Amino acid sequence: MQTLGNGNTYLLISIGLAVISAALKPLSDGLLDTSLWAAKILAPSDAEENAATKQLLKLGQAALMEGWLSNVPFIATIALCLSVMSGFVYHWWTGIIMLFASTALGMLAKTLWGRPASYYLTLMLHKLVNRVADYRREGDLERLDAAQSLCEDLQYLVYLYQSSQLRPPTPEQLIEIPYGDLACWLERESGR
Repeated sequence: MQTLGNGNTYLLISIGLAVISAALKPLSDGLLDTSLWAAKILAPSDAEENAATKQLLKLGQAALMEGWLSNVPFIATIALCLSVMSGFVYHWWTGIIMLFASTALGMLAKTLWGRPASYYLTLMLHKLVNRVADYRREGDLERLDAAQSLCEDLQYLVYLYQSSQLRPPTPEQLIEIPYGDLACWLERESGR
């Protein structure tokens, strides 16, 4: 299948993209897990599991990840897909190997270089503070009020979790965390 030019080029591209995907995995998953967790614990405590609440969580996550933060998971996924496709262009079996190698490298990178939840919360807070300044400069009072409220909530979360080294809850762990309980993750993990 090396009819599209020098086959070794596709192999090198595939390997390079696999490394990029694995390198972005800790930041990508950390941002996604933390933003979903923060959206859930900032939601009203009387929220029930239904379609409207799931939509509320997605909107909350989008508000926390606005800007370049939302591009990180997208780029990591695109790098993985392009790595697999380049591997298939080189040889059919290389694509399969790249899929498993990228996944394994990503899991290893996440284990070794994953950061505590407070790190990702601080990144989100930094972007939100910049948005507050932008809304103030533009005179967009409705968005300014919403962003300032979210900023205060995030500042409290950073304060609450900054001294702990707790990693963000995985999607499986997030199911057990109740809506609106800011300290639940801290209490649950400190009790273990």
